[in-house]
Amino acid sequence: MEQPRRRGRTSDAERAERRNEILDVAVDSFRDVGFARTTIEGIATVAGVAKRTVYSYFGDKSAVFAAAVARQHAYVDNAGEGQSDLLAAAVDIVIALHSDNSIALHRMMIGEAVQFPELAAAFYKSGPAKSIAFLEKILIDQHGQKAALCADQLYTLLLGEEHRRRLLGLTSEPTAERAAQLAARAVGCVLRSDR
Repeated sequence: MEQPRRRGRTSDAERAERRNEILDVAVDSFRDVGFARTTIEGIATVAGVAKRTVYSYFGDKSAVFAAAVARQHAYVDNAGEGQSDLLAAAVDIVIALHSDNSIALHRMMIGEAVQFPELAAAFYKSGPAKSIAFLEKILIDQHGQKAALCADQLYTLLLGEEHRRRLLGLTSEPTAERAAQLAARAVGCVLRSDR
């Protein structure tokens, strides 16, 4: 029989789950009302936690947003040191960045970038810049320094017109099969152009 957990101490798994729940609520709020109208109090209320809990996990609202963006790019952290499979990394990027949450955050950021330039900079650093550096490392490891010069082009191709259609609400999330097709096409274009 399972023993009840003592009160007061939260396990790492529970903390991670709570953190993700708070981020889910935050993404919904950013999508529905934008950055300016999202509040820490509102996030806390919907997540069923105290405001101080949100502050202790993230800090201010900008940090909550940066954490939400970073979570969409978790494939970088999850890949580990030995990641060298360019196609697998490309598929991970397509799946993550064409997801409903990523699209919601991207739309919000486009709409609020002029009013919140520091937030736009954090968005770029936590998202695209991190992913481009990830691709660059894999390209160097797998195809050499010359190929690494194409990392930003590969990232752009992985988003491509399919991502623009997602932003405009014209298509839904790609299936795993479609994500693999988009990734293979983008990788193929970059590797052919590198020769």
